[in-house]
Amino acid sequence: MGWTSTGNCCVLIEWIARGSRPTGSEVRNRDWLTPARFAAALGPIVLLGVSAAQEVPPVFIQGTTLIDGTGQEPRAGVDILLQAGRVSAVGPAGTVRAPAEAMLVDASGKFVVPGMVNLRGLAGLVRSPAEPPDHFIPSVIARHLATYASYGVTTAATLAPDGGTVASVRTGTGSGSPPRQARALSPLRAIGRLLPPGMTSTQMQPLFETIRGRRAALSAVDRLAADGADFIELWVGHGPPDAGELRDARAVIRRASRRNLRVSVVTSKLAAALAGVQAGARLLAASITDTEVGQDFVEAMKDTGTVYAPALFAETARFSYEDRPEWLGDRYLRRSLLPGISGHLRGPVQVAQALDPDHALKQERFRMALRNLRKLAQSGVAIGFASGSGFPNTFEGYSDYRECFLMKRAGLTALEVIRAFSAGSAAALGMASDIGAVQAGGYADLVILNADPRDNIHNLRDLHAVFVGGVLVPL
Repeated sequence: MGWTSTGNCCVLIEWIARGSRPTGSEVRNRDWLTPARFAAALGPIVLLGVSAAQEVPPVFIQGTTLIDGTGQEPRAGVDILLQAGRVSAVGPAGTVRAPAEAMLVDASGKFVVPGMVNLRGLAGLVRSPAEPPDHFIPSVIARHLATYASYGVTTAATLAPDGGTVASVRTGTGSGSPPRQARALSPLRAIGRLLPPGMTSTQMQPLFETIRGRRAALSAVDRLAADGADFIELWVGHGPPDAGELRDARAVIRRASRRNLRVSVVTSKLAAALAGVQAGARLLAASITDTEVGQDFVEAMKDTGTVYAPALFAETARFSYEDRPEWLGDRYLRRSLLPGISGHLRGPVQVAQALDPDHALKQERFRMALRNLRKLAQSGVAIGFASGSGFPNTFEGYSDYRECFLMKRAGLTALEVIRAFSAGSAAALGMASDIGAVQAGGYADLVILNADPRDNIHNLRDLHAVFVGGVLVPL
C-alpha cells in the first residue's frame, strides 16, 4: 500500500482481524492516515469489509474549502462530518464535533465539491471486443457504475432492459446499503416513436419501447411505472416532423405526471422541446441543434423551471474521431477503456466518420449547441448535466469530465458548471434534499480535489478522494 508507518499497518491489521473500526484513542495515539494513505488504504477495506448490514464508518473532513454546489460563494476553513451515509454537519473549523471513532481526513489546501449527477448515461453497453457480448448483465453494469464513481460521478442515470436488473446492482436512494459505486437511477427503457439514428443495433433495441398512438403511449408509461422506473425518458423528433408524435409525447408527459414520475425529454428539435416543456416535462436532456432558441422558448423554460442539460459530449462523439482528437491519448481516458476500444475508435469509427456525408452538418450542429447553451445560461434558465456517457463511442466517467470542459467552452464559469452537475441535476430529478449539494442531511456524495477548479476546469480531474454515501470508492 506504500505506507511508511508500521503503526498504521498494525492498526489496519487489528481492524481486519477483529472486524471493527479502530477506536478514537488508537487513532490519536498512532501515526494514523494522511489523506493520501486514507484514500489508498481505506477504499479497498470499505469495498471488501462493509456489508449491507454494517454501519458506514463516520468520516471527519477537516479544514477544506467547500464549493457546496448551491451557487453560494466557496467557504474556506470548513469541517464536514459524514455519518451513516449522510452529511451530518457542515461548519467553520472548530465548530463541528466528531465522534471519537471517526476517520480523520486533513483536507487543508484542498477543495470539496458535490459528486457529479449525470442525468443521461448508460451503464452496461460497452464491452471489450475480446469479451463475450454480455451487455446489460448486473456484473457489467456494476463495473461501469464503479468506473463512474472513480471519475467523481456519484449518481448516474442509466437505461436498463428491466427493473430486476437495476434492482440487483444499484445501491441508490432508499436501499440502505453502503454504495460501492455511483448511485443508479433508471428510467428503465426509453420510449418514443422512432429510435434515433445509430441506436438501432441489436444491443440497443431492448432499451427502447416504440410507441404509436395515445393508447400505446399511456400503456408504456404504466408498464414502466409498474416495473419501478425512477422517471420517464422520452425520445422525440428523431424523424420527419410529425404532429401525431407530439400528441403522443404530450400524452406520455401527462400520464407520467399522474404517476408522480418526472419526464426527461431527449430531442434536438426546438419545436419538440417546446412542446414537451408546455406539456409539463421538467428536463431536457439533450442539446437543441436544429435552430437557435428564441425568447419564447427562454421564457417558457424560466416560467416552468425546466432544466436544460445539453449533453455536449454526445454531440461531439458523432464527428470528432475523424480528426483523431488529442485527448484520445490522454492517460486519464486510458484507465477507463477496455482492451480493444481505443483501436476501434482509431480505426473503424474514424473511417466511418471521415466518410460520413453529414460530417460538416454535425459539426455545425455542435456549434449551435454551444450557442444555445450560452444563450440559455445567460438568460437565467436552470442548467443541469447530462453527458450521454456510456452510449456508443463515449466513456463512463471520462465523457463526464469532458462535458464539464465543453460547458466551460460554451461560456459557463467553473462555478456554474459545478452547480449544473450538482444542484441543477438534483432539481431536475426532484431530489435536491438528498443529492446535488454538500449540505447537512443530504447523502454524503462528495469529491475532494487537490486543486481549485475555479482556477482551471481541468482541476476537476485532480481527484484526491471520492465518497458515495460516506464510503470511499477506489480511484
